[in-house]
Amino acid sequence: MKQVNRFLADIFKEHRKELITILIIATFGSLFAAIIPYIYGRLFDFALIPQTSLNILISLIVIWFILSIISNYTSNKTGLMGEILGAKISLEAEANAYAHFFSLPVPFHKKKQKGEVLRKLSRGAWTLQNMIEVVSGTFPQFLMLIFSVIAMLLIQWQLALILIFAFIIYFLITIKNIDPILKIQEEEHKIFEKQYGKVYDKLYNVFLVKNFAMEDDEKKRLFNSFVTKLVSSLEKTSTKWARLSIMQDIIYSVSFVAVLGTAIFFLRLGELTPGEFIMFFGYINLAFGPFRSLSRIYRLFKRSSVAIKRFIKLKRIVPESMKHGNKILQSVKGEITFENVSFEYLKNKEVLKNINLKIKQGETVALVGKSGVGKTTFSELIIGYYQPKKGRILLDGVDISKLKLKWLRNQIAIVPQDLNLFNDTLINNLKYANPNATSEDIIRAAQAAFAHDFIKKFPKGYKTLVGEDGIKLSMGQRQRIAITMAFLKNPKILILDEPTAALDAESEKNVQKGINELIEGKTTIIIAHRFSTVRNADKIVVLDSGEITEMGNHDELIRKKGLYYKLYTLQKGLN
Repeated sequence: MKQVNRFLADIFKEHRKELITILIIATFGSLFAAIIPYIYGRLFDFALIPQTSLNILISLIVIWFILSIISNYTSNKTGLMGEILGAKISLEAEANAYAHFFSLPVPFHKKKQKGEVLRKLSRGAWTLQNMIEVVSGTFPQFLMLIFSVIAMLLIQWQLALILIFAFIIYFLITIKNIDPILKIQEEEHKIFEKQYGKVYDKLYNVFLVKNFAMEDDEKKRLFNSFVTKLVSSLEKTSTKWARLSIMQDIIYSVSFVAVLGTAIFFLRLGELTPGEFIMFFGYINLAFGPFRSLSRIYRLFKRSSVAIKRFIKLKRIVPESMKHGNKILQSVKGEITFENVSFEYLKNKEVLKNINLKIKQGETVALVGKSGVGKTTFSELIIGYYQPKKGRILLDGVDISKLKLKWLRNQIAIVPQDLNLFNDTLINNLKYANPNATSEDIIRAAQAAFAHDFIKKFPKGYKTLVGEDGIKLSMGQRQRIAITMAFLKNPKILILDEPTAALDAESEKNVQKGINELIEGKTTIIIAHRFSTVRNADKIVVLDSGEITEMGNHDELIRKKGLYYKLYTLQKGLN
């Protein structure tokens, strides 16, 4: 709860000018509203006196009318300002949270379902907006409650004490019953997030669902996820809230009847005038309305704190850049050194073991081995997705953990096995690699990657929409786009995650032409699945069970007749 209060305090501090303005307007509006019962109470007393001048009665009616207009205007004004402020704060919080989401380390993204995280962010932001709108809208009522209690104490303190006692009982019962409800709601939020994570996963893989004709099965699963699991949880929460509301209504009814009976008693004794009687009940309405609103706000705050707490928890995950230094090299050669590097995803299960390797400037090194031996992990350590458990990785003699992470990644380009693209135009996707690239730069890069010709065949050329994940492009076309992006980035270091592995012979030939152009003069690491791409490498590193078992060029390793020879002849036989 402390972290939620601190989070809200920080937000309010950032927007204190808007809040002070709302406070000033609300104070004046509430003060005017609190005067109204006094005016019509006195008006009633004067109306009962035959000698009262008509001018006095008309004057009181006019004052009553003016104060009502001002009170209603200020109430609506503070409500509107609160709504705008709530939307602004919510959008700022959501934008910051999404930005933070991008900065989180790769292990987080691999573990968490995107739908679950997105639900947590959107629910937290929406709850925050709702809370601020309600609080700012009812702030004038809080002031009216204070002014009304003061007025009632001045009119008839005995009656006021009955109400104050009722307020205390009302508040204590609310506090006592609200915590058990919040525990159920926390579980409810977890279920919501988990189910939305599953839904997002199925929507993202909609073609897999269609390929296996699983639409009806998924419909049943969705129904079970949302209706069966969530309704039972929501039913428990709603039942408990309803019980609390019933108790609150009983307290309100009992206190109202008690005050009414006592007021009639004082009226008969002559200790209250008819006007004061009406005045007092005007203040009861002014007080009880806001008090019930304040109770709802308290309930809303406690309910909202569950979603906001989970929102804050996500924001508190340390960004990956925090684990790196701020050093920048003035010039980069591209020499990479692994010194006794070991790495594990799970405790005591090493993926890489005591790796010692030097990759010279401009050298092409191929990583070869069976699936799961650590080839991709090797490249991800260089990019800074993970940090070694033991040992260190050097770039031009400097430990990469001391380098600024953004700068380090700007020195490296990756050509993946399957490129993910934004659902945008080709030119906007290409510019993502280099936002400052001109149209001429993009065309030159596409020509070098042998992509320009197929792009020009599209009716809209470079302005063609590629669809989600580039679904409108073939695998070979996506690979040439990936090479074009690498050309635009123009890095010192290249990582090729076997970009020709899933291509047919013709597409492979076109992509290989682009790769040959791309690697010229660059330090290149090839994660190899097909041996046709590694024969020309300066050095071939064979990994087995996370260790380097062989090293040399193609001819040397063939003559050695070790693991490389076995893998090569096996693939050659299959081909």
